[in-house]
Amino acid sequence: MRNVQSLILQLLIAGSIGTVTNAGTISQNDFIDRLIQTHPLFAKEKLTAQIEQQRRDSYLGNQDWNVQSSLFYSHDEPSFAIAGPEKTDAVSFSGGLERAFWSTGGRLSASFSSTYASLTADPYLGLPDSYFENRVNVGYSHPLLRNKGGALDRLQYDLSQFNIDISEVIAIENEEVFLAQSASKFLDWVFLLEQHRIVVERLHLSEEELNRTRDKRASNLIDEVDLIRAEDAVRVARQSLLLIESRSKALQSELAVLLQDNTINEMTPEYGLYETTTLPTLAEVTVKLKDNSRLLNTLAIRIDQQKRLRSSFVELGRADLALVVQAGLKNAEVSYGRSLATDIPEARIGLQLGFPSGNRTAKANIARTDLQTMQLEKQVEELTIELSAAIANLLTQASQLETVLQLNQEQIDSAKRKTTEELKIYNQGRGELTFVIQSRDSEQAAKLTYAVNALTYHKLLLQLQELTDQLYN
Repeated sequence: MRNVQSLILQLLIAGSIGTVTNAGTISQNDFIDRLIQTHPLFAKEKLTAQIEQQRRDSYLGNQDWNVQSSLFYSHDEPSFAIAGPEKTDAVSFSGGLERAFWSTGGRLSASFSSTYASLTADPYLGLPDSYFENRVNVGYSHPLLRNKGGALDRLQYDLSQFNIDISEVIAIENEEVFLAQSASKFLDWVFLLEQHRIVVERLHLSEEELNRTRDKRASNLIDEVDLIRAEDAVRVARQSLLLIESRSKALQSELAVLLQDNTINEMTPEYGLYETTTLPTLAEVTVKLKDNSRLLNTLAIRIDQQKRLRSSFVELGRADLALVVQAGLKNAEVSYGRSLATDIPEARIGLQLGFPSGNRTAKANIARTDLQTMQLEKQVEELTIELSAAIANLLTQASQLETVLQLNQEQIDSAKRKTTEELKIYNQGRGELTFVIQSRDSEQAAKLTYAVNALTYHKLLLQLQELTDQLYN
């Protein structure tokens, strides 16, 4: 009967192992790759940059042709006697196009106007009762100082490009943080299965010991208390196993939802929990940090943005000197059809000048921008120190843990030898079962400590990858 019970228990243990050890496996890299392909966070983060791109492109409309038109009725009577009409009633229509060129900062305009005027005048003056006038004009204004090359026209567009660059960097950083959190859960899954293996092994040994204890008790070789102790050891192991299975299945279900793939529930993780790696030096990581850190890169982009803004304030402080060229054709006739023959030329060329007196606004803006740039540069220094300190912390912990892991292996070997000796003494009738159980519990605790420290080591490596932006590019 006891042999049957032992066989049933072994089958149950084997079945328990089967619940967490299946044919399919998945590595951490495969898990991360599938997460990138399926999780909506990655599509969401990419939309941030696209939104900023559309905001930037909205400023391109400042280069579009601007269409203007007007329709007026006017009545005019002279305030004192002159050789002209006593009153004039006129209706005029005008329309035109204007466009800015960012490459030069210039403005090109073209306009057309048509006027009908009715005159009331002394007939001796020889003025017509009415006439039509049509006019066509083309003009171009070219900056010689302020906004030369279109620097001010492109300002908002250029500043928005920096926002796009920053949003792309921040999006990748957010994605990496999410991947690090998910990869940490993958490591927890690996650890739970290793913990499960250790407890199953302990349960199997406890059950074997229980069978031997029953045989000895049946032969009156031991006291009843030893049998109770052996049964308690089995119960404790079973309770631990159920708790671990519950946590493992729960975490596995969570990972399946993250990947939107229920096949994860039928897979086991593939990962070298007890493997160590060659750690880089702090100097090596610090050099790479300055070149590759996304957080530092974000601040660098902000500094470039401030420099571009400062150049615009310098530009606004310059005098507004522009070359203006205008040319056109006009004609006025009593007949509308004849007035359309605009063949009378008119032209002008000149300079326009304007400048701010004192220029205090531009100077204050330049000073403020310089201070903000200095603040960002100090923030770069501060962040570099913080990241270097955090990396030093992680490297030190990981390095020390490698030594601890070696000691854990020695402790496990020692615990195994002690268990062997305690069992030998007990089987010779010179020892107590309590010492055998305690020794096996110590052996299990040593293995669990080894697994916990190995998990901590790999999580430190994961944090180091995240901190140095090597987990996701």
